[in-house]
Amino acid sequence: MLLGMLLALAQAAADPDQTPVLERLNVHRKAAGLEPVVADPWLTKGCAAHAAYLVKNVDHPSTQGLGLHSEDAKLPGYSKEGEKAGKASVIFLGKEGADAVDGWIGSLLHRIPLLQSRLRKVGYGLARGGPANVTVVLDATNGMSVGRDAPVVLYPADGQKDVPLRFSPEIPDPIPESVDKKAGYPVTAIFSEGALVKDVKASLKDAAGNDLSVWVSSPEKPAAADYQRNTVGIIAQEPLKPSTTYTATIAARVTGKAWLKTWSFTTAAP
Repeated sequence: MLLGMLLALAQAAADPDQTPVLERLNVHRKAAGLEPVVADPWLTKGCAAHAAYLVKNVDHPSTQGLGLHSEDAKLPGYSKEGEKAGKASVIFLGKEGADAVDGWIGSLLHRIPLLQSRLRKVGYGLARGGPANVTVVLDATNGMSVGRDAPVVLYPADGQKDVPLRFSPEIPDPIPESVDKKAGYPVTAIFSEGALVKDVKASLKDAAGNDLSVWVSSPEKPAAADYQRNTVGIIAQEPLKPSTTYTATIAARVTGKAWLKTWSFTTAAP
């Protein structure tokens, strides 16, 4: 039993698929001022099982849309570990490694679990096959540590450079008003779980001080109530421009007290 456990740990640590995922996720977390995460072999086992389940049942109606996060005990490849992982994970079809991480971070709702301040361990699994060629699953829920959250996590962070320009489309869709989903890279403020965030006002200005047309979502007016958590999101209605410094401002009442933050970041060169 012990030998098997040690072998599983060694295999997980040596898994080449995990290395680019962890490295890229920790780049984003470092930029946000957060501690790095490590791979957990047991979480990884569940993620691999769920990815395999999705590929085996790719054409079944139950695996479409948000059904990607569920498993049916009557279908081939079902497992309790996979079912648990599916409910706790972000999922990407068609990309893997650093590209998948950048896709999740480039969205609004999938970014939120990855930039939690108490996240310490993740699981990551993939399966090849099906129309998307690869399905990846990352558990960013079951590896949380005990303790307090950071008061607020800003992303992009103050002074951050080389920020991408575009929003990464996702399901649920936080900007249903947009037909083509050609929108700006999301700006987020993730507040601690216990904070009461109300009366939010938010803006995004370009280098000349002009207000951009934006979509704003908040705990009071969420883009997707089941996924927004305690996050304020700003998404410009057009892609951001390269080599440009933008300034975000969020004002709110947080647990009964006035809260105001203004910060700036610069987008990547073309």
